[in-house]
Amino acid sequence: MTDQVLDDLARRVMLDAAHLEYGDLLEELPEHDFSPEFERKMKNLIRQADHPVRHRLLRTGQLVAALVALLLLLTVATAAAGYDIWRMLAEWTAEQITLAPGQIEYIDPDDLHIPKEPGEYTDLQEALTAYGLNRSVVPKWLPEGFVLYDLVIYGDEASKDIVFHSSYQRSEDFLIVQVNIYLEDENRSQDNFWDFQKDEGDPIPYEAGGITHLLTTNAGRPVALWANGPAECCISGDITMEELKQMIDSIYE
Repeated sequence: MTDQVLDDLARRVMLDAAHLEYGDLLEELPEHDFSPEFERKMKNLIRQADHPVRHRLLRTGQLVAALVALLLLLTVATAAAGYDIWRMLAEWTAEQITLAPGQIEYIDPDDLHIPKEPGEYTDLQEALTAYGLNRSVVPKWLPEGFVLYDLVIYGDEASKDIVFHSSYQRSEDFLIVQVNIYLEDENRSQDNFWDFQKDEGDPIPYEAGGITHLLTTNAGRPVALWANGPAECCISGDITMEELKQMIDSIYE
């Protein structure tokens, strides 16, 4: 590897590290002259680079160290950025999780078909379609043996939200799929989403259909929470985590 290649690579490493650390702040820095002491040190480094063997090895070692430092910086920054992204989607404690402010796109009641009294529906999808929600939120697949046990709809334009709560049963096992629709309200002072119970630990993101679903557990039972437009969606029950993921995948098939 020639000195010029080493120079170019080292400069690229340092610039990448600087941009990663300071981002757009670099573009905001005013132009300035370097101090005489800094320029003197830089000239010494340049003169050292003219020695073909000893300093080339030294510079190569410095470059390797810089590359290792950059990789460590990238790893830490990526992990931190990922954590911050999930914190933008939801807020949680050791016992509860709720969608973060701004995750729900409130819908105009006039864009829905809200009846004065809830009707009779054969399944959750039929109910949501009847109300005019055109979003993919209902699993098309359920673990074997589960059948619809109950479907409850409550809330109206006056309450500013509508809750679709469907429960399924398989012998002694239960499974819940809930969809909450939030309506526009000019008098709303802050977001007031549901608090869902969870076990201790951070939720795990699961991507499907272009949407991030946050996976956790409650009393050891898998739980998924996510937002899709005006809908706050949750699945929980006596199933495995793999079955939960399969349910989520089926929503977008």
